[in-house]
Amino acid sequence: VPSYIMWTQNFHIKNTIWALIVPNLLMGAFYVIMMRTYLTGNIPEEVIDAARIDGSGEGGILLRIVVPMAKPILSTLALLVGLGYWNDWLNGLYYINKDTLYSIQVLLNRMLLDTQFLMSSASQGMNIDTSQLPSTGIKMAIAVMGILPILAVYPFLQKYLVQGITIGAVKG
Repeated sequence: VPSYIMWTQNFHIKNTIWALIVPNLLMGAFYVIMMRTYLTGNIPEEVIDAARIDGSGEGGILLRIVVPMAKPILSTLALLVGLGYWNDWLNGLYYINKDTLYSIQVLLNRMLLDTQFLMSSASQGMNIDTSQLPSTGIKMAIAVMGILPILAVYPFLQKYLVQGITIGAVKG
């Protein structure tokens, strides 16, 4: 409740595209731990010191040395964060009331809840034509449409994902 009040009354993001993006913005302890572990374990301090001796500033070190060496963890985190946003339906449920801004997950969830309500109403004796309700095949088709973008992107990031997770994992 406090986060809803903060985002809607202070930042006025209700019924905007920012309501789907900003409330869960990229930060999570898991992502920070993965990134820190990868950077401390796989980027040698000697390379950074050599760049400083050569006269590179902090921005140059970051852009020319750290980012190219951190491609596996950056692509891993990009895939995980993107997947989290793609599958998120709570932000759409909480912050969006317009029919034009629904994500496919919110649409699928709303369709399932509406179908369950109408089926329970029909079983209680209300006069509802259940032949017009979406069938299981339609629901599954929407679910498949929801997974297609992830299936299209995953093969290109798979090699980085496996490398980033295995190297960035906390070692015991």
